[in-house]
Amino acid sequence: MGNPAGVRRDFQALEQRRLLGARLLRQGVPQADVARRVGVHRQSVSRWVQQLERGGQRALKKAGRAGRRPRLRPEDLRCVERGLKRGPQALGYETSLWTSWRVAHLIEEECGVRYHASQAWRILRQLGWSCQRPVGRALERDEEKIRRWKLQRWPEIKKAQNERRTVVFIDESGLSQHPHRYRTWAPRGQTPVLQYHFNWKTLSAMAGVTWWNFYFRLFPGAIRSPQIIEFLTHLLRHIPGKLLIVWNGLPGHRSGAVWDFVRQQKERLWLEFLPAYAPELNPVEYLWAHWKQHELPNFCSTTFRQLSHYARQALRRMRRRPTLVIAFWQQAELFPL
Repeated sequence: MGNPAGVRRDFQALEQRRLLGARLLRQGVPQADVARRVGVHRQSVSRWVQQLERGGQRALKKAGRAGRRPRLRPEDLRCVERGLKRGPQALGYETSLWTSWRVAHLIEEECGVRYHASQAWRILRQLGWSCQRPVGRALERDEEKIRRWKLQRWPEIKKAQNERRTVVFIDESGLSQHPHRYRTWAPRGQTPVLQYHFNWKTLSAMAGVTWWNFYFRLFPGAIRSPQIIEFLTHLLRHIPGKLLIVWNGLPGHRSGAVWDFVRQQKERLWLEFLPAYAPELNPVEYLWAHWKQHELPNFCSTTFRQLSHYARQALRRMRRRPTLVIAFWQQAELFPL
């Protein structure tokens, strides 16, 4: 029986089996008995006898590496990896996207070895690279300010628990009858088709995440100051005691109406703003990602009411899974424990 594809043979064990057969043959054991005791075909034992006659026991030693030798040496692979980290723009490409063709070009430039693009991905796998979707990040970010917020400001915010103040991260998102398209299975060459209304309506959502739970409200259309105040009122009604609200610096969050509402609560509400262009610090961002990618992927609603119903049901299902909330905090790298 041939070696199954992808299964590595144990060359050391095969050598030991040949040497055992050679010892038995020298002891005068018949070839048929040797084949049975060693667990090989009689033809293999006959071949061993011929090899012993021509080259002695050394002829049964294991050979070197089986198969064709790799065209790239270890130092070549290190050179390729350094080129990959420099980025495709160092090769003259306009974008920072690595494709199989570009990697093959890099290998030829750095090592003088020509690979087809269909083989270049094997080199990438060997180097520990994988195909990933890039994450967008604003050029206006102040990385030093974001780092200081995580190292200095966030530990101070967590101390709000000692003051019996609940920390709530808040964020907004939108959903429409235009489906959030996501990969799915289909027969090869038959791309699935999603049919939906092109004159879709928008559903807005606000959510607030605490350590172990989250609260949400859905609104038709865009979210403005009245909707923000309504959601804050919703939180005050369901969460007892003082609240520390952490959110981004959107104009609606800084509006005069919102600040007037906060002052009316007589210090029950306290506002904290995240650094600019740092959505990854807000665990609610990961809540929205799970909502759209895992609860409502490829969902095509026929009516706005149906969209609202299924969106609300999905959020309720998520709220019944406390481990999800923990995962949102861990993804934001702000988990309190």
